[in-house]
Amino acid sequence: MQNVLLTTRDGRRFLVAQLMDSLGGGLSAVVLPWLVLDAGGSGSEAGAAFLVGTIPYVLLGLPAGDVGDRHSRRRVMELGVGAQLVAAAVIPLVVLFGTDARQLPLLLIYAAGLGVTAGRVFVDAAAFGAIARLVGDGHFVEGQSALSFVWSMGFLVGPALGGALIGLVGADDALWVQAAGFAIAFVLISSMRADLGPGAESRHADDGLSAGLMLVVRDPMLRLLTAVGMAWNLAVNMIYSLLVVFARGELGAGGPETGWMLAIGGGAGLLGGISAPAVHRRFGIGLALRGSLIGSAVGACGLALAHNVPAGTIAFSLLEGSGLLFITLLIGERQTRAGAHEQARVGITGRMAALLAATLGGVLASALVAHLTPTQVFAISAAGTTLVALSAQRLLRAI
Repeated sequence: MQNVLLTTRDGRRFLVAQLMDSLGGGLSAVVLPWLVLDAGGSGSEAGAAFLVGTIPYVLLGLPAGDVGDRHSRRRVMELGVGAQLVAAAVIPLVVLFGTDARQLPLLLIYAAGLGVTAGRVFVDAAAFGAIARLVGDGHFVEGQSALSFVWSMGFLVGPALGGALIGLVGADDALWVQAAGFAIAFVLISSMRADLGPGAESRHADDGLSAGLMLVVRDPMLRLLTAVGMAWNLAVNMIYSLLVVFARGELGAGGPETGWMLAIGGGAGLLGGISAPAVHRRFGIGLALRGSLIGSAVGACGLALAHNVPAGTIAFSLLEGSGLLFITLLIGERQTRAGAHEQARVGITGRMAALLAATLGGVLASALVAHLTPTQVFAISAAGTTLVALSAQRLLRAI
């Protein structure tokens, strides 16, 4: 069955706009640390650039969800992408007007990155609600599958594009390409004709900023899905934060081999995400969620046991494919259980929770690797991922 978003003009424009937005985020993951190092920053300061992709979600997630359920979602996305465009253009403009890229203040680099992510928080929040309008009732999984596919594609291609642009034009000029992507997203969103909501009942609802959070806390199934998702993200991101270190130091992979390993795993992740609707229809949501968690646990264990690049690539591909399948299914089920006037708040609350857990997993891995080998840290992560998967077999049986 063809995805609903691909059959309509507005659906296609929405997906391409989201792809441009995620490409910009993926590009930042490479370019910002590079700029920090070029400006004389230390490895720790370059690593801190990772936080610009998570802090705005924690600080702005609740107000963004409220705004996305109260105000025109098209306007919210336009303003969010516009903010991203301005933030992306700051550094290349400063360099254009005479500042050497090697003399850029670190605070300016961090501020530009924070601005891009802050805009993305509001775009994401509005997108959760907008997609419900675009696909209609009963098609959340299909819609979220397509959305997860383009998000994943952006964060897969974006870093590779960033690396290529650094070699071709330099890190500062690479941000012109990021800004151009945001400009394309702005035009596409503005040209959409569909009413993306919210409805009048949402605009006049007397809810507070914490409405989405409180809904998740009070609803037993939403609370369970969020808790399982957080536990999984914490465990598995201990692997993701050290994956390059593990590939180079433990598997003996060079740069090209590491790149191929990440690319093949990323491709498996795309397949996992796009297969979510078919898996959901064939097995039902409960069995599909439980099975994808088992798959991710097997992949994590395989990585911890891998001693060469082929074995690591196979295990990482299993982890990526089953992991993105799990995430897509979880988001679809969560949004199905939220009302039409709660889509943005519930969606961004779930995103906040996932990124908070992922950040904690990365911090924990960084602390552990100072005393343990990456393989030992991966073993701890695999044990945690397995514990989550086994616990979920009972906890998610009621779905």
